[in-house]
Amino acid sequence: MVLLYIAAVWIHIITVTLWIGAMFFGDPQSERFFSRLFERKLNGIGWYAQAVLWITGLFMLYYRGITLDRLFSTEFVSTHWGQLVWIKIALVLALAVLQVTVGHRPSKLVYGYILVAFAAVGVGVLLVRPIIF
Repeated sequence: MVLLYIAAVWIHIITVTLWIGAMFFGDPQSERFFSRLFERKLNGIGWYAQAVLWITGLFMLYYRGITLDRLFSTEFVSTHWGQLVWIKIALVLALAVLQVTVGHRPSKLVYGYILVAFAAVGVGVLLVRPIIF
């Protein structure tokens, strides 16, 4: 089970890296293989990344002993760690909304999309490295 958790963490990190990289460097006009694959054939990687991130994220919470009942309990939400988890969930839900509204289409909202993605990553770092504060 520990190896599965470590694999989930790495898959989570690599998926976030690919997704944010695609936000910055994805070019629908490019003729490179990966740009053609992700932008034209798969219509971007946002939804695929969302699916992988939700699955691995929920598994990592489960591994840490946080079931859905505990996640929604007032006892959990009242802790500092629980509040950070809920901030991250709120940011991830905001990313899902932005994925629906902005997606990979050209828009000035994409900057907000990237900002929310970075905020979600930052809160995620605080969750796994609470020793910083």
